[in-house]
Amino acid sequence: MNIKLKSCFFRIILFLVTLVAIEAVGYLGMLFSSESFDFLSNNNYFRIRDMLIGNKNQDLLPRYLTLPYLGYIPYPEYRKFNVEQHNKDGYRGKAVSLSRNKKLRVLCIGGSTTYGFGVDLPSETYPAQLELLLNGTIEKDSTLKKRYGGAEVINGGLEAGNSADELVQYLFKYRYYKPDIVIVHSGVNDAALINYATSDFQLDYSVSRRINFHLEPLEKPGCWLMSSYFVSFVAIRLFYSDFASNTDGFKINRESTISKWTSVCIDTVIANKRYEYYPFYRNTKSMFEQIVRDSAYLIVFPNALNIHSDFVHAHKKYKQTTIINAEISKILCTETKGVYVPFSYHSISDTTTWIDDCHLNTSGEKEKAIYVLPYVIALTKKTL
Repeated sequence: MNIKLKSCFFRIILFLVTLVAIEAVGYLGMLFSSESFDFLSNNNYFRIRDMLIGNKNQDLLPRYLTLPYLGYIPYPEYRKFNVEQHNKDGYRGKAVSLSRNKKLRVLCIGGSTTYGFGVDLPSETYPAQLELLLNGTIEKDSTLKKRYGGAEVINGGLEAGNSADELVQYLFKYRYYKPDIVIVHSGVNDAALINYATSDFQLDYSVSRRINFHLEPLEKPGCWLMSSYFVSFVAIRLFYSDFASNTDGFKINRESTISKWTSVCIDTVIANKRYEYYPFYRNTKSMFEQIVRDSAYLIVFPNALNIHSDFVHAHKKYKQTTIINAEISKILCTETKGVYVPFSYHSISDTTTWIDDCHLNTSGEKEKAIYVLPYVIALTKKTL
């Protein structure tokens, strides 16, 4: 082998080694910049890269899809634990046909306590457990079986969803399913927003919420370039640093532009019960009234807190506001002639099923479903 050929061969080897080294640096940079627990799948560099190159692998999809009017929904066909967590229609559990059938149709609206934050599988959530219980009850009751033949329960839960999210989700999506009964399980997420409220608090929650949970794929050749780990690492650091930052994705960036059109002290509003300036009251009232106008029966199932949670003890305003929201829910339920379920920490007999301040594990979710079942059955029989 002559000297020129050896030199050329050496340069090729050096180039390949350098390329591998650069890719290794990029991979390690992405690895150490990603969080091991990623609630929204945003601050994980590998997930961001998958979104930008348009990877449609269900196990690599982001958890939430940002939409113009709904705000955000569970990303359709997202998978975790080797199980499809979200159906093709963008909510957790099995999909229900938009058209009605003979079955009793129940819609569950709420935040993560409806979605089932504390369980791994959609079948373990309280709406799914409620469906099983309803089907068993209907099967044994000849009158109910003749009328309905079965039940289907839609899990309209949205992690971190507050009363504003629940209102728009119902108005722009779930009312079209024409449910017979709507169960609203809400209150703690609004309380959480109040707990962290600042002097810039806005009635539209815009100071506290800036939702951007997914990125659209890049055009070519951008998506081709992102196949390189090094290019991906540099691009994310340069152009998607806010998206990739290790912060609460539901909280607004302090540099974001908003319209500060209100100047209310939310603590004073609540203390003086001036609920006409309280978003939870306004949003919930609008939703309850619309549910009734849509000829559905309303069941109000307020959120409850784990009274032994360290977080609850450390945030007294959060606890107090959750109690206030439950009281408001009861008042509004009475006004709209709904059915109120007096749910509290003591409603769950096995207190070890609480995993944090407000979420339950699989056993707790089942007990929650058992707790609300008699109210659903009684209302169903009353309407026959």
